Order: sequence, then C-alpha cells, then structure tokens
Amino acid sequence: MNLESAISRIRKSFGKLDAAYGRPVFDEIAIVGLEGASLKLHFYGGPREADFMNEFADSSISLRKELTSDQTSLGGEFSFTREGDGLGMDAYICLGPEVYLFCNNTAKSMHEVTQDPAWLNAQGEFLNASQFFSVDPLKLNI
Repeated sequence: MNLESAISRIRKSFGKLDAAYGRPVFDEIAIVGLEGASLKLHFYGGPREADFMNEFADSSISLRKELTSDQTSLGGEFSFTREGDGLGMDAYICLGPEVYLFCNNTAKSMHEVTQDPAWLNAQGEFLNASQFFSVDPLKLNI
C-alpha cells in the first residue's frame, strides 16, 4: 500500500471507529517513519501540527516501551497505553516496516475512553483498521 492509500484507509476506518463510539475517539493522528536514528512525519491530522514533532519524544514515551524488538514491525501490530493523557499518545498501529500510526485523544486518556460502554462496540473497528495493514503493509519510498 502507498501513503495516499494508507491515509484514505485510516480515514475510512477511523470514521467507522468514531461512528461506533458515537464521537471521535482520536483527535490527533500521525504517520511517523523511523529512518535510522531519525523520525520523519509523513502525515499529521490534529490540533498541534506546528509543534507535534518537537513534542513527539515526550508525548510518545508511554508507548515507546511497547515498540520492542520482539515485534515484527511488518504491519498490523498495535498497542494502547492507559498512561497517556492530554498530549501523551494513546495508541499505535504498525503500518509497515518502520512506519507507525500514532493516535491520541487530547482531551481524555485511553483509560477514560475505554470506561465508556460505547468502547465495546468501537474497539472492533480499531482492530479492523490494524488488520488492513497486516494484509497490505504501507511501503514508503524514502
């Protein structure tokens, strides 16, 4: 899958996620590629575009421990953290080799999101979104 197709797939899948939850689950999403020792922002949707990459190290700290070497990083893997709140990233989906979708609800923590009974219906849509990338991973032309 190319970047344009991945963004379209994410928007469609997250539209279903939001519909199942009854309101937006994540108001901030970013596709970030790992290029050696550096990071590259390939897509951003949210309220703090100008500051996102400058704040990324701090806002992703609770999820970074999940990105371990025992993961294949091929696509479709995901994780949530209950420690993220405010500007702290709440979830990620591995979109393909060395590229991730980071998701955040800037108003609520994942703990608060998952306490809502509507999350039971919505969580399946998040899983569905991740599975598209296990079958057809994002391949970036760097």
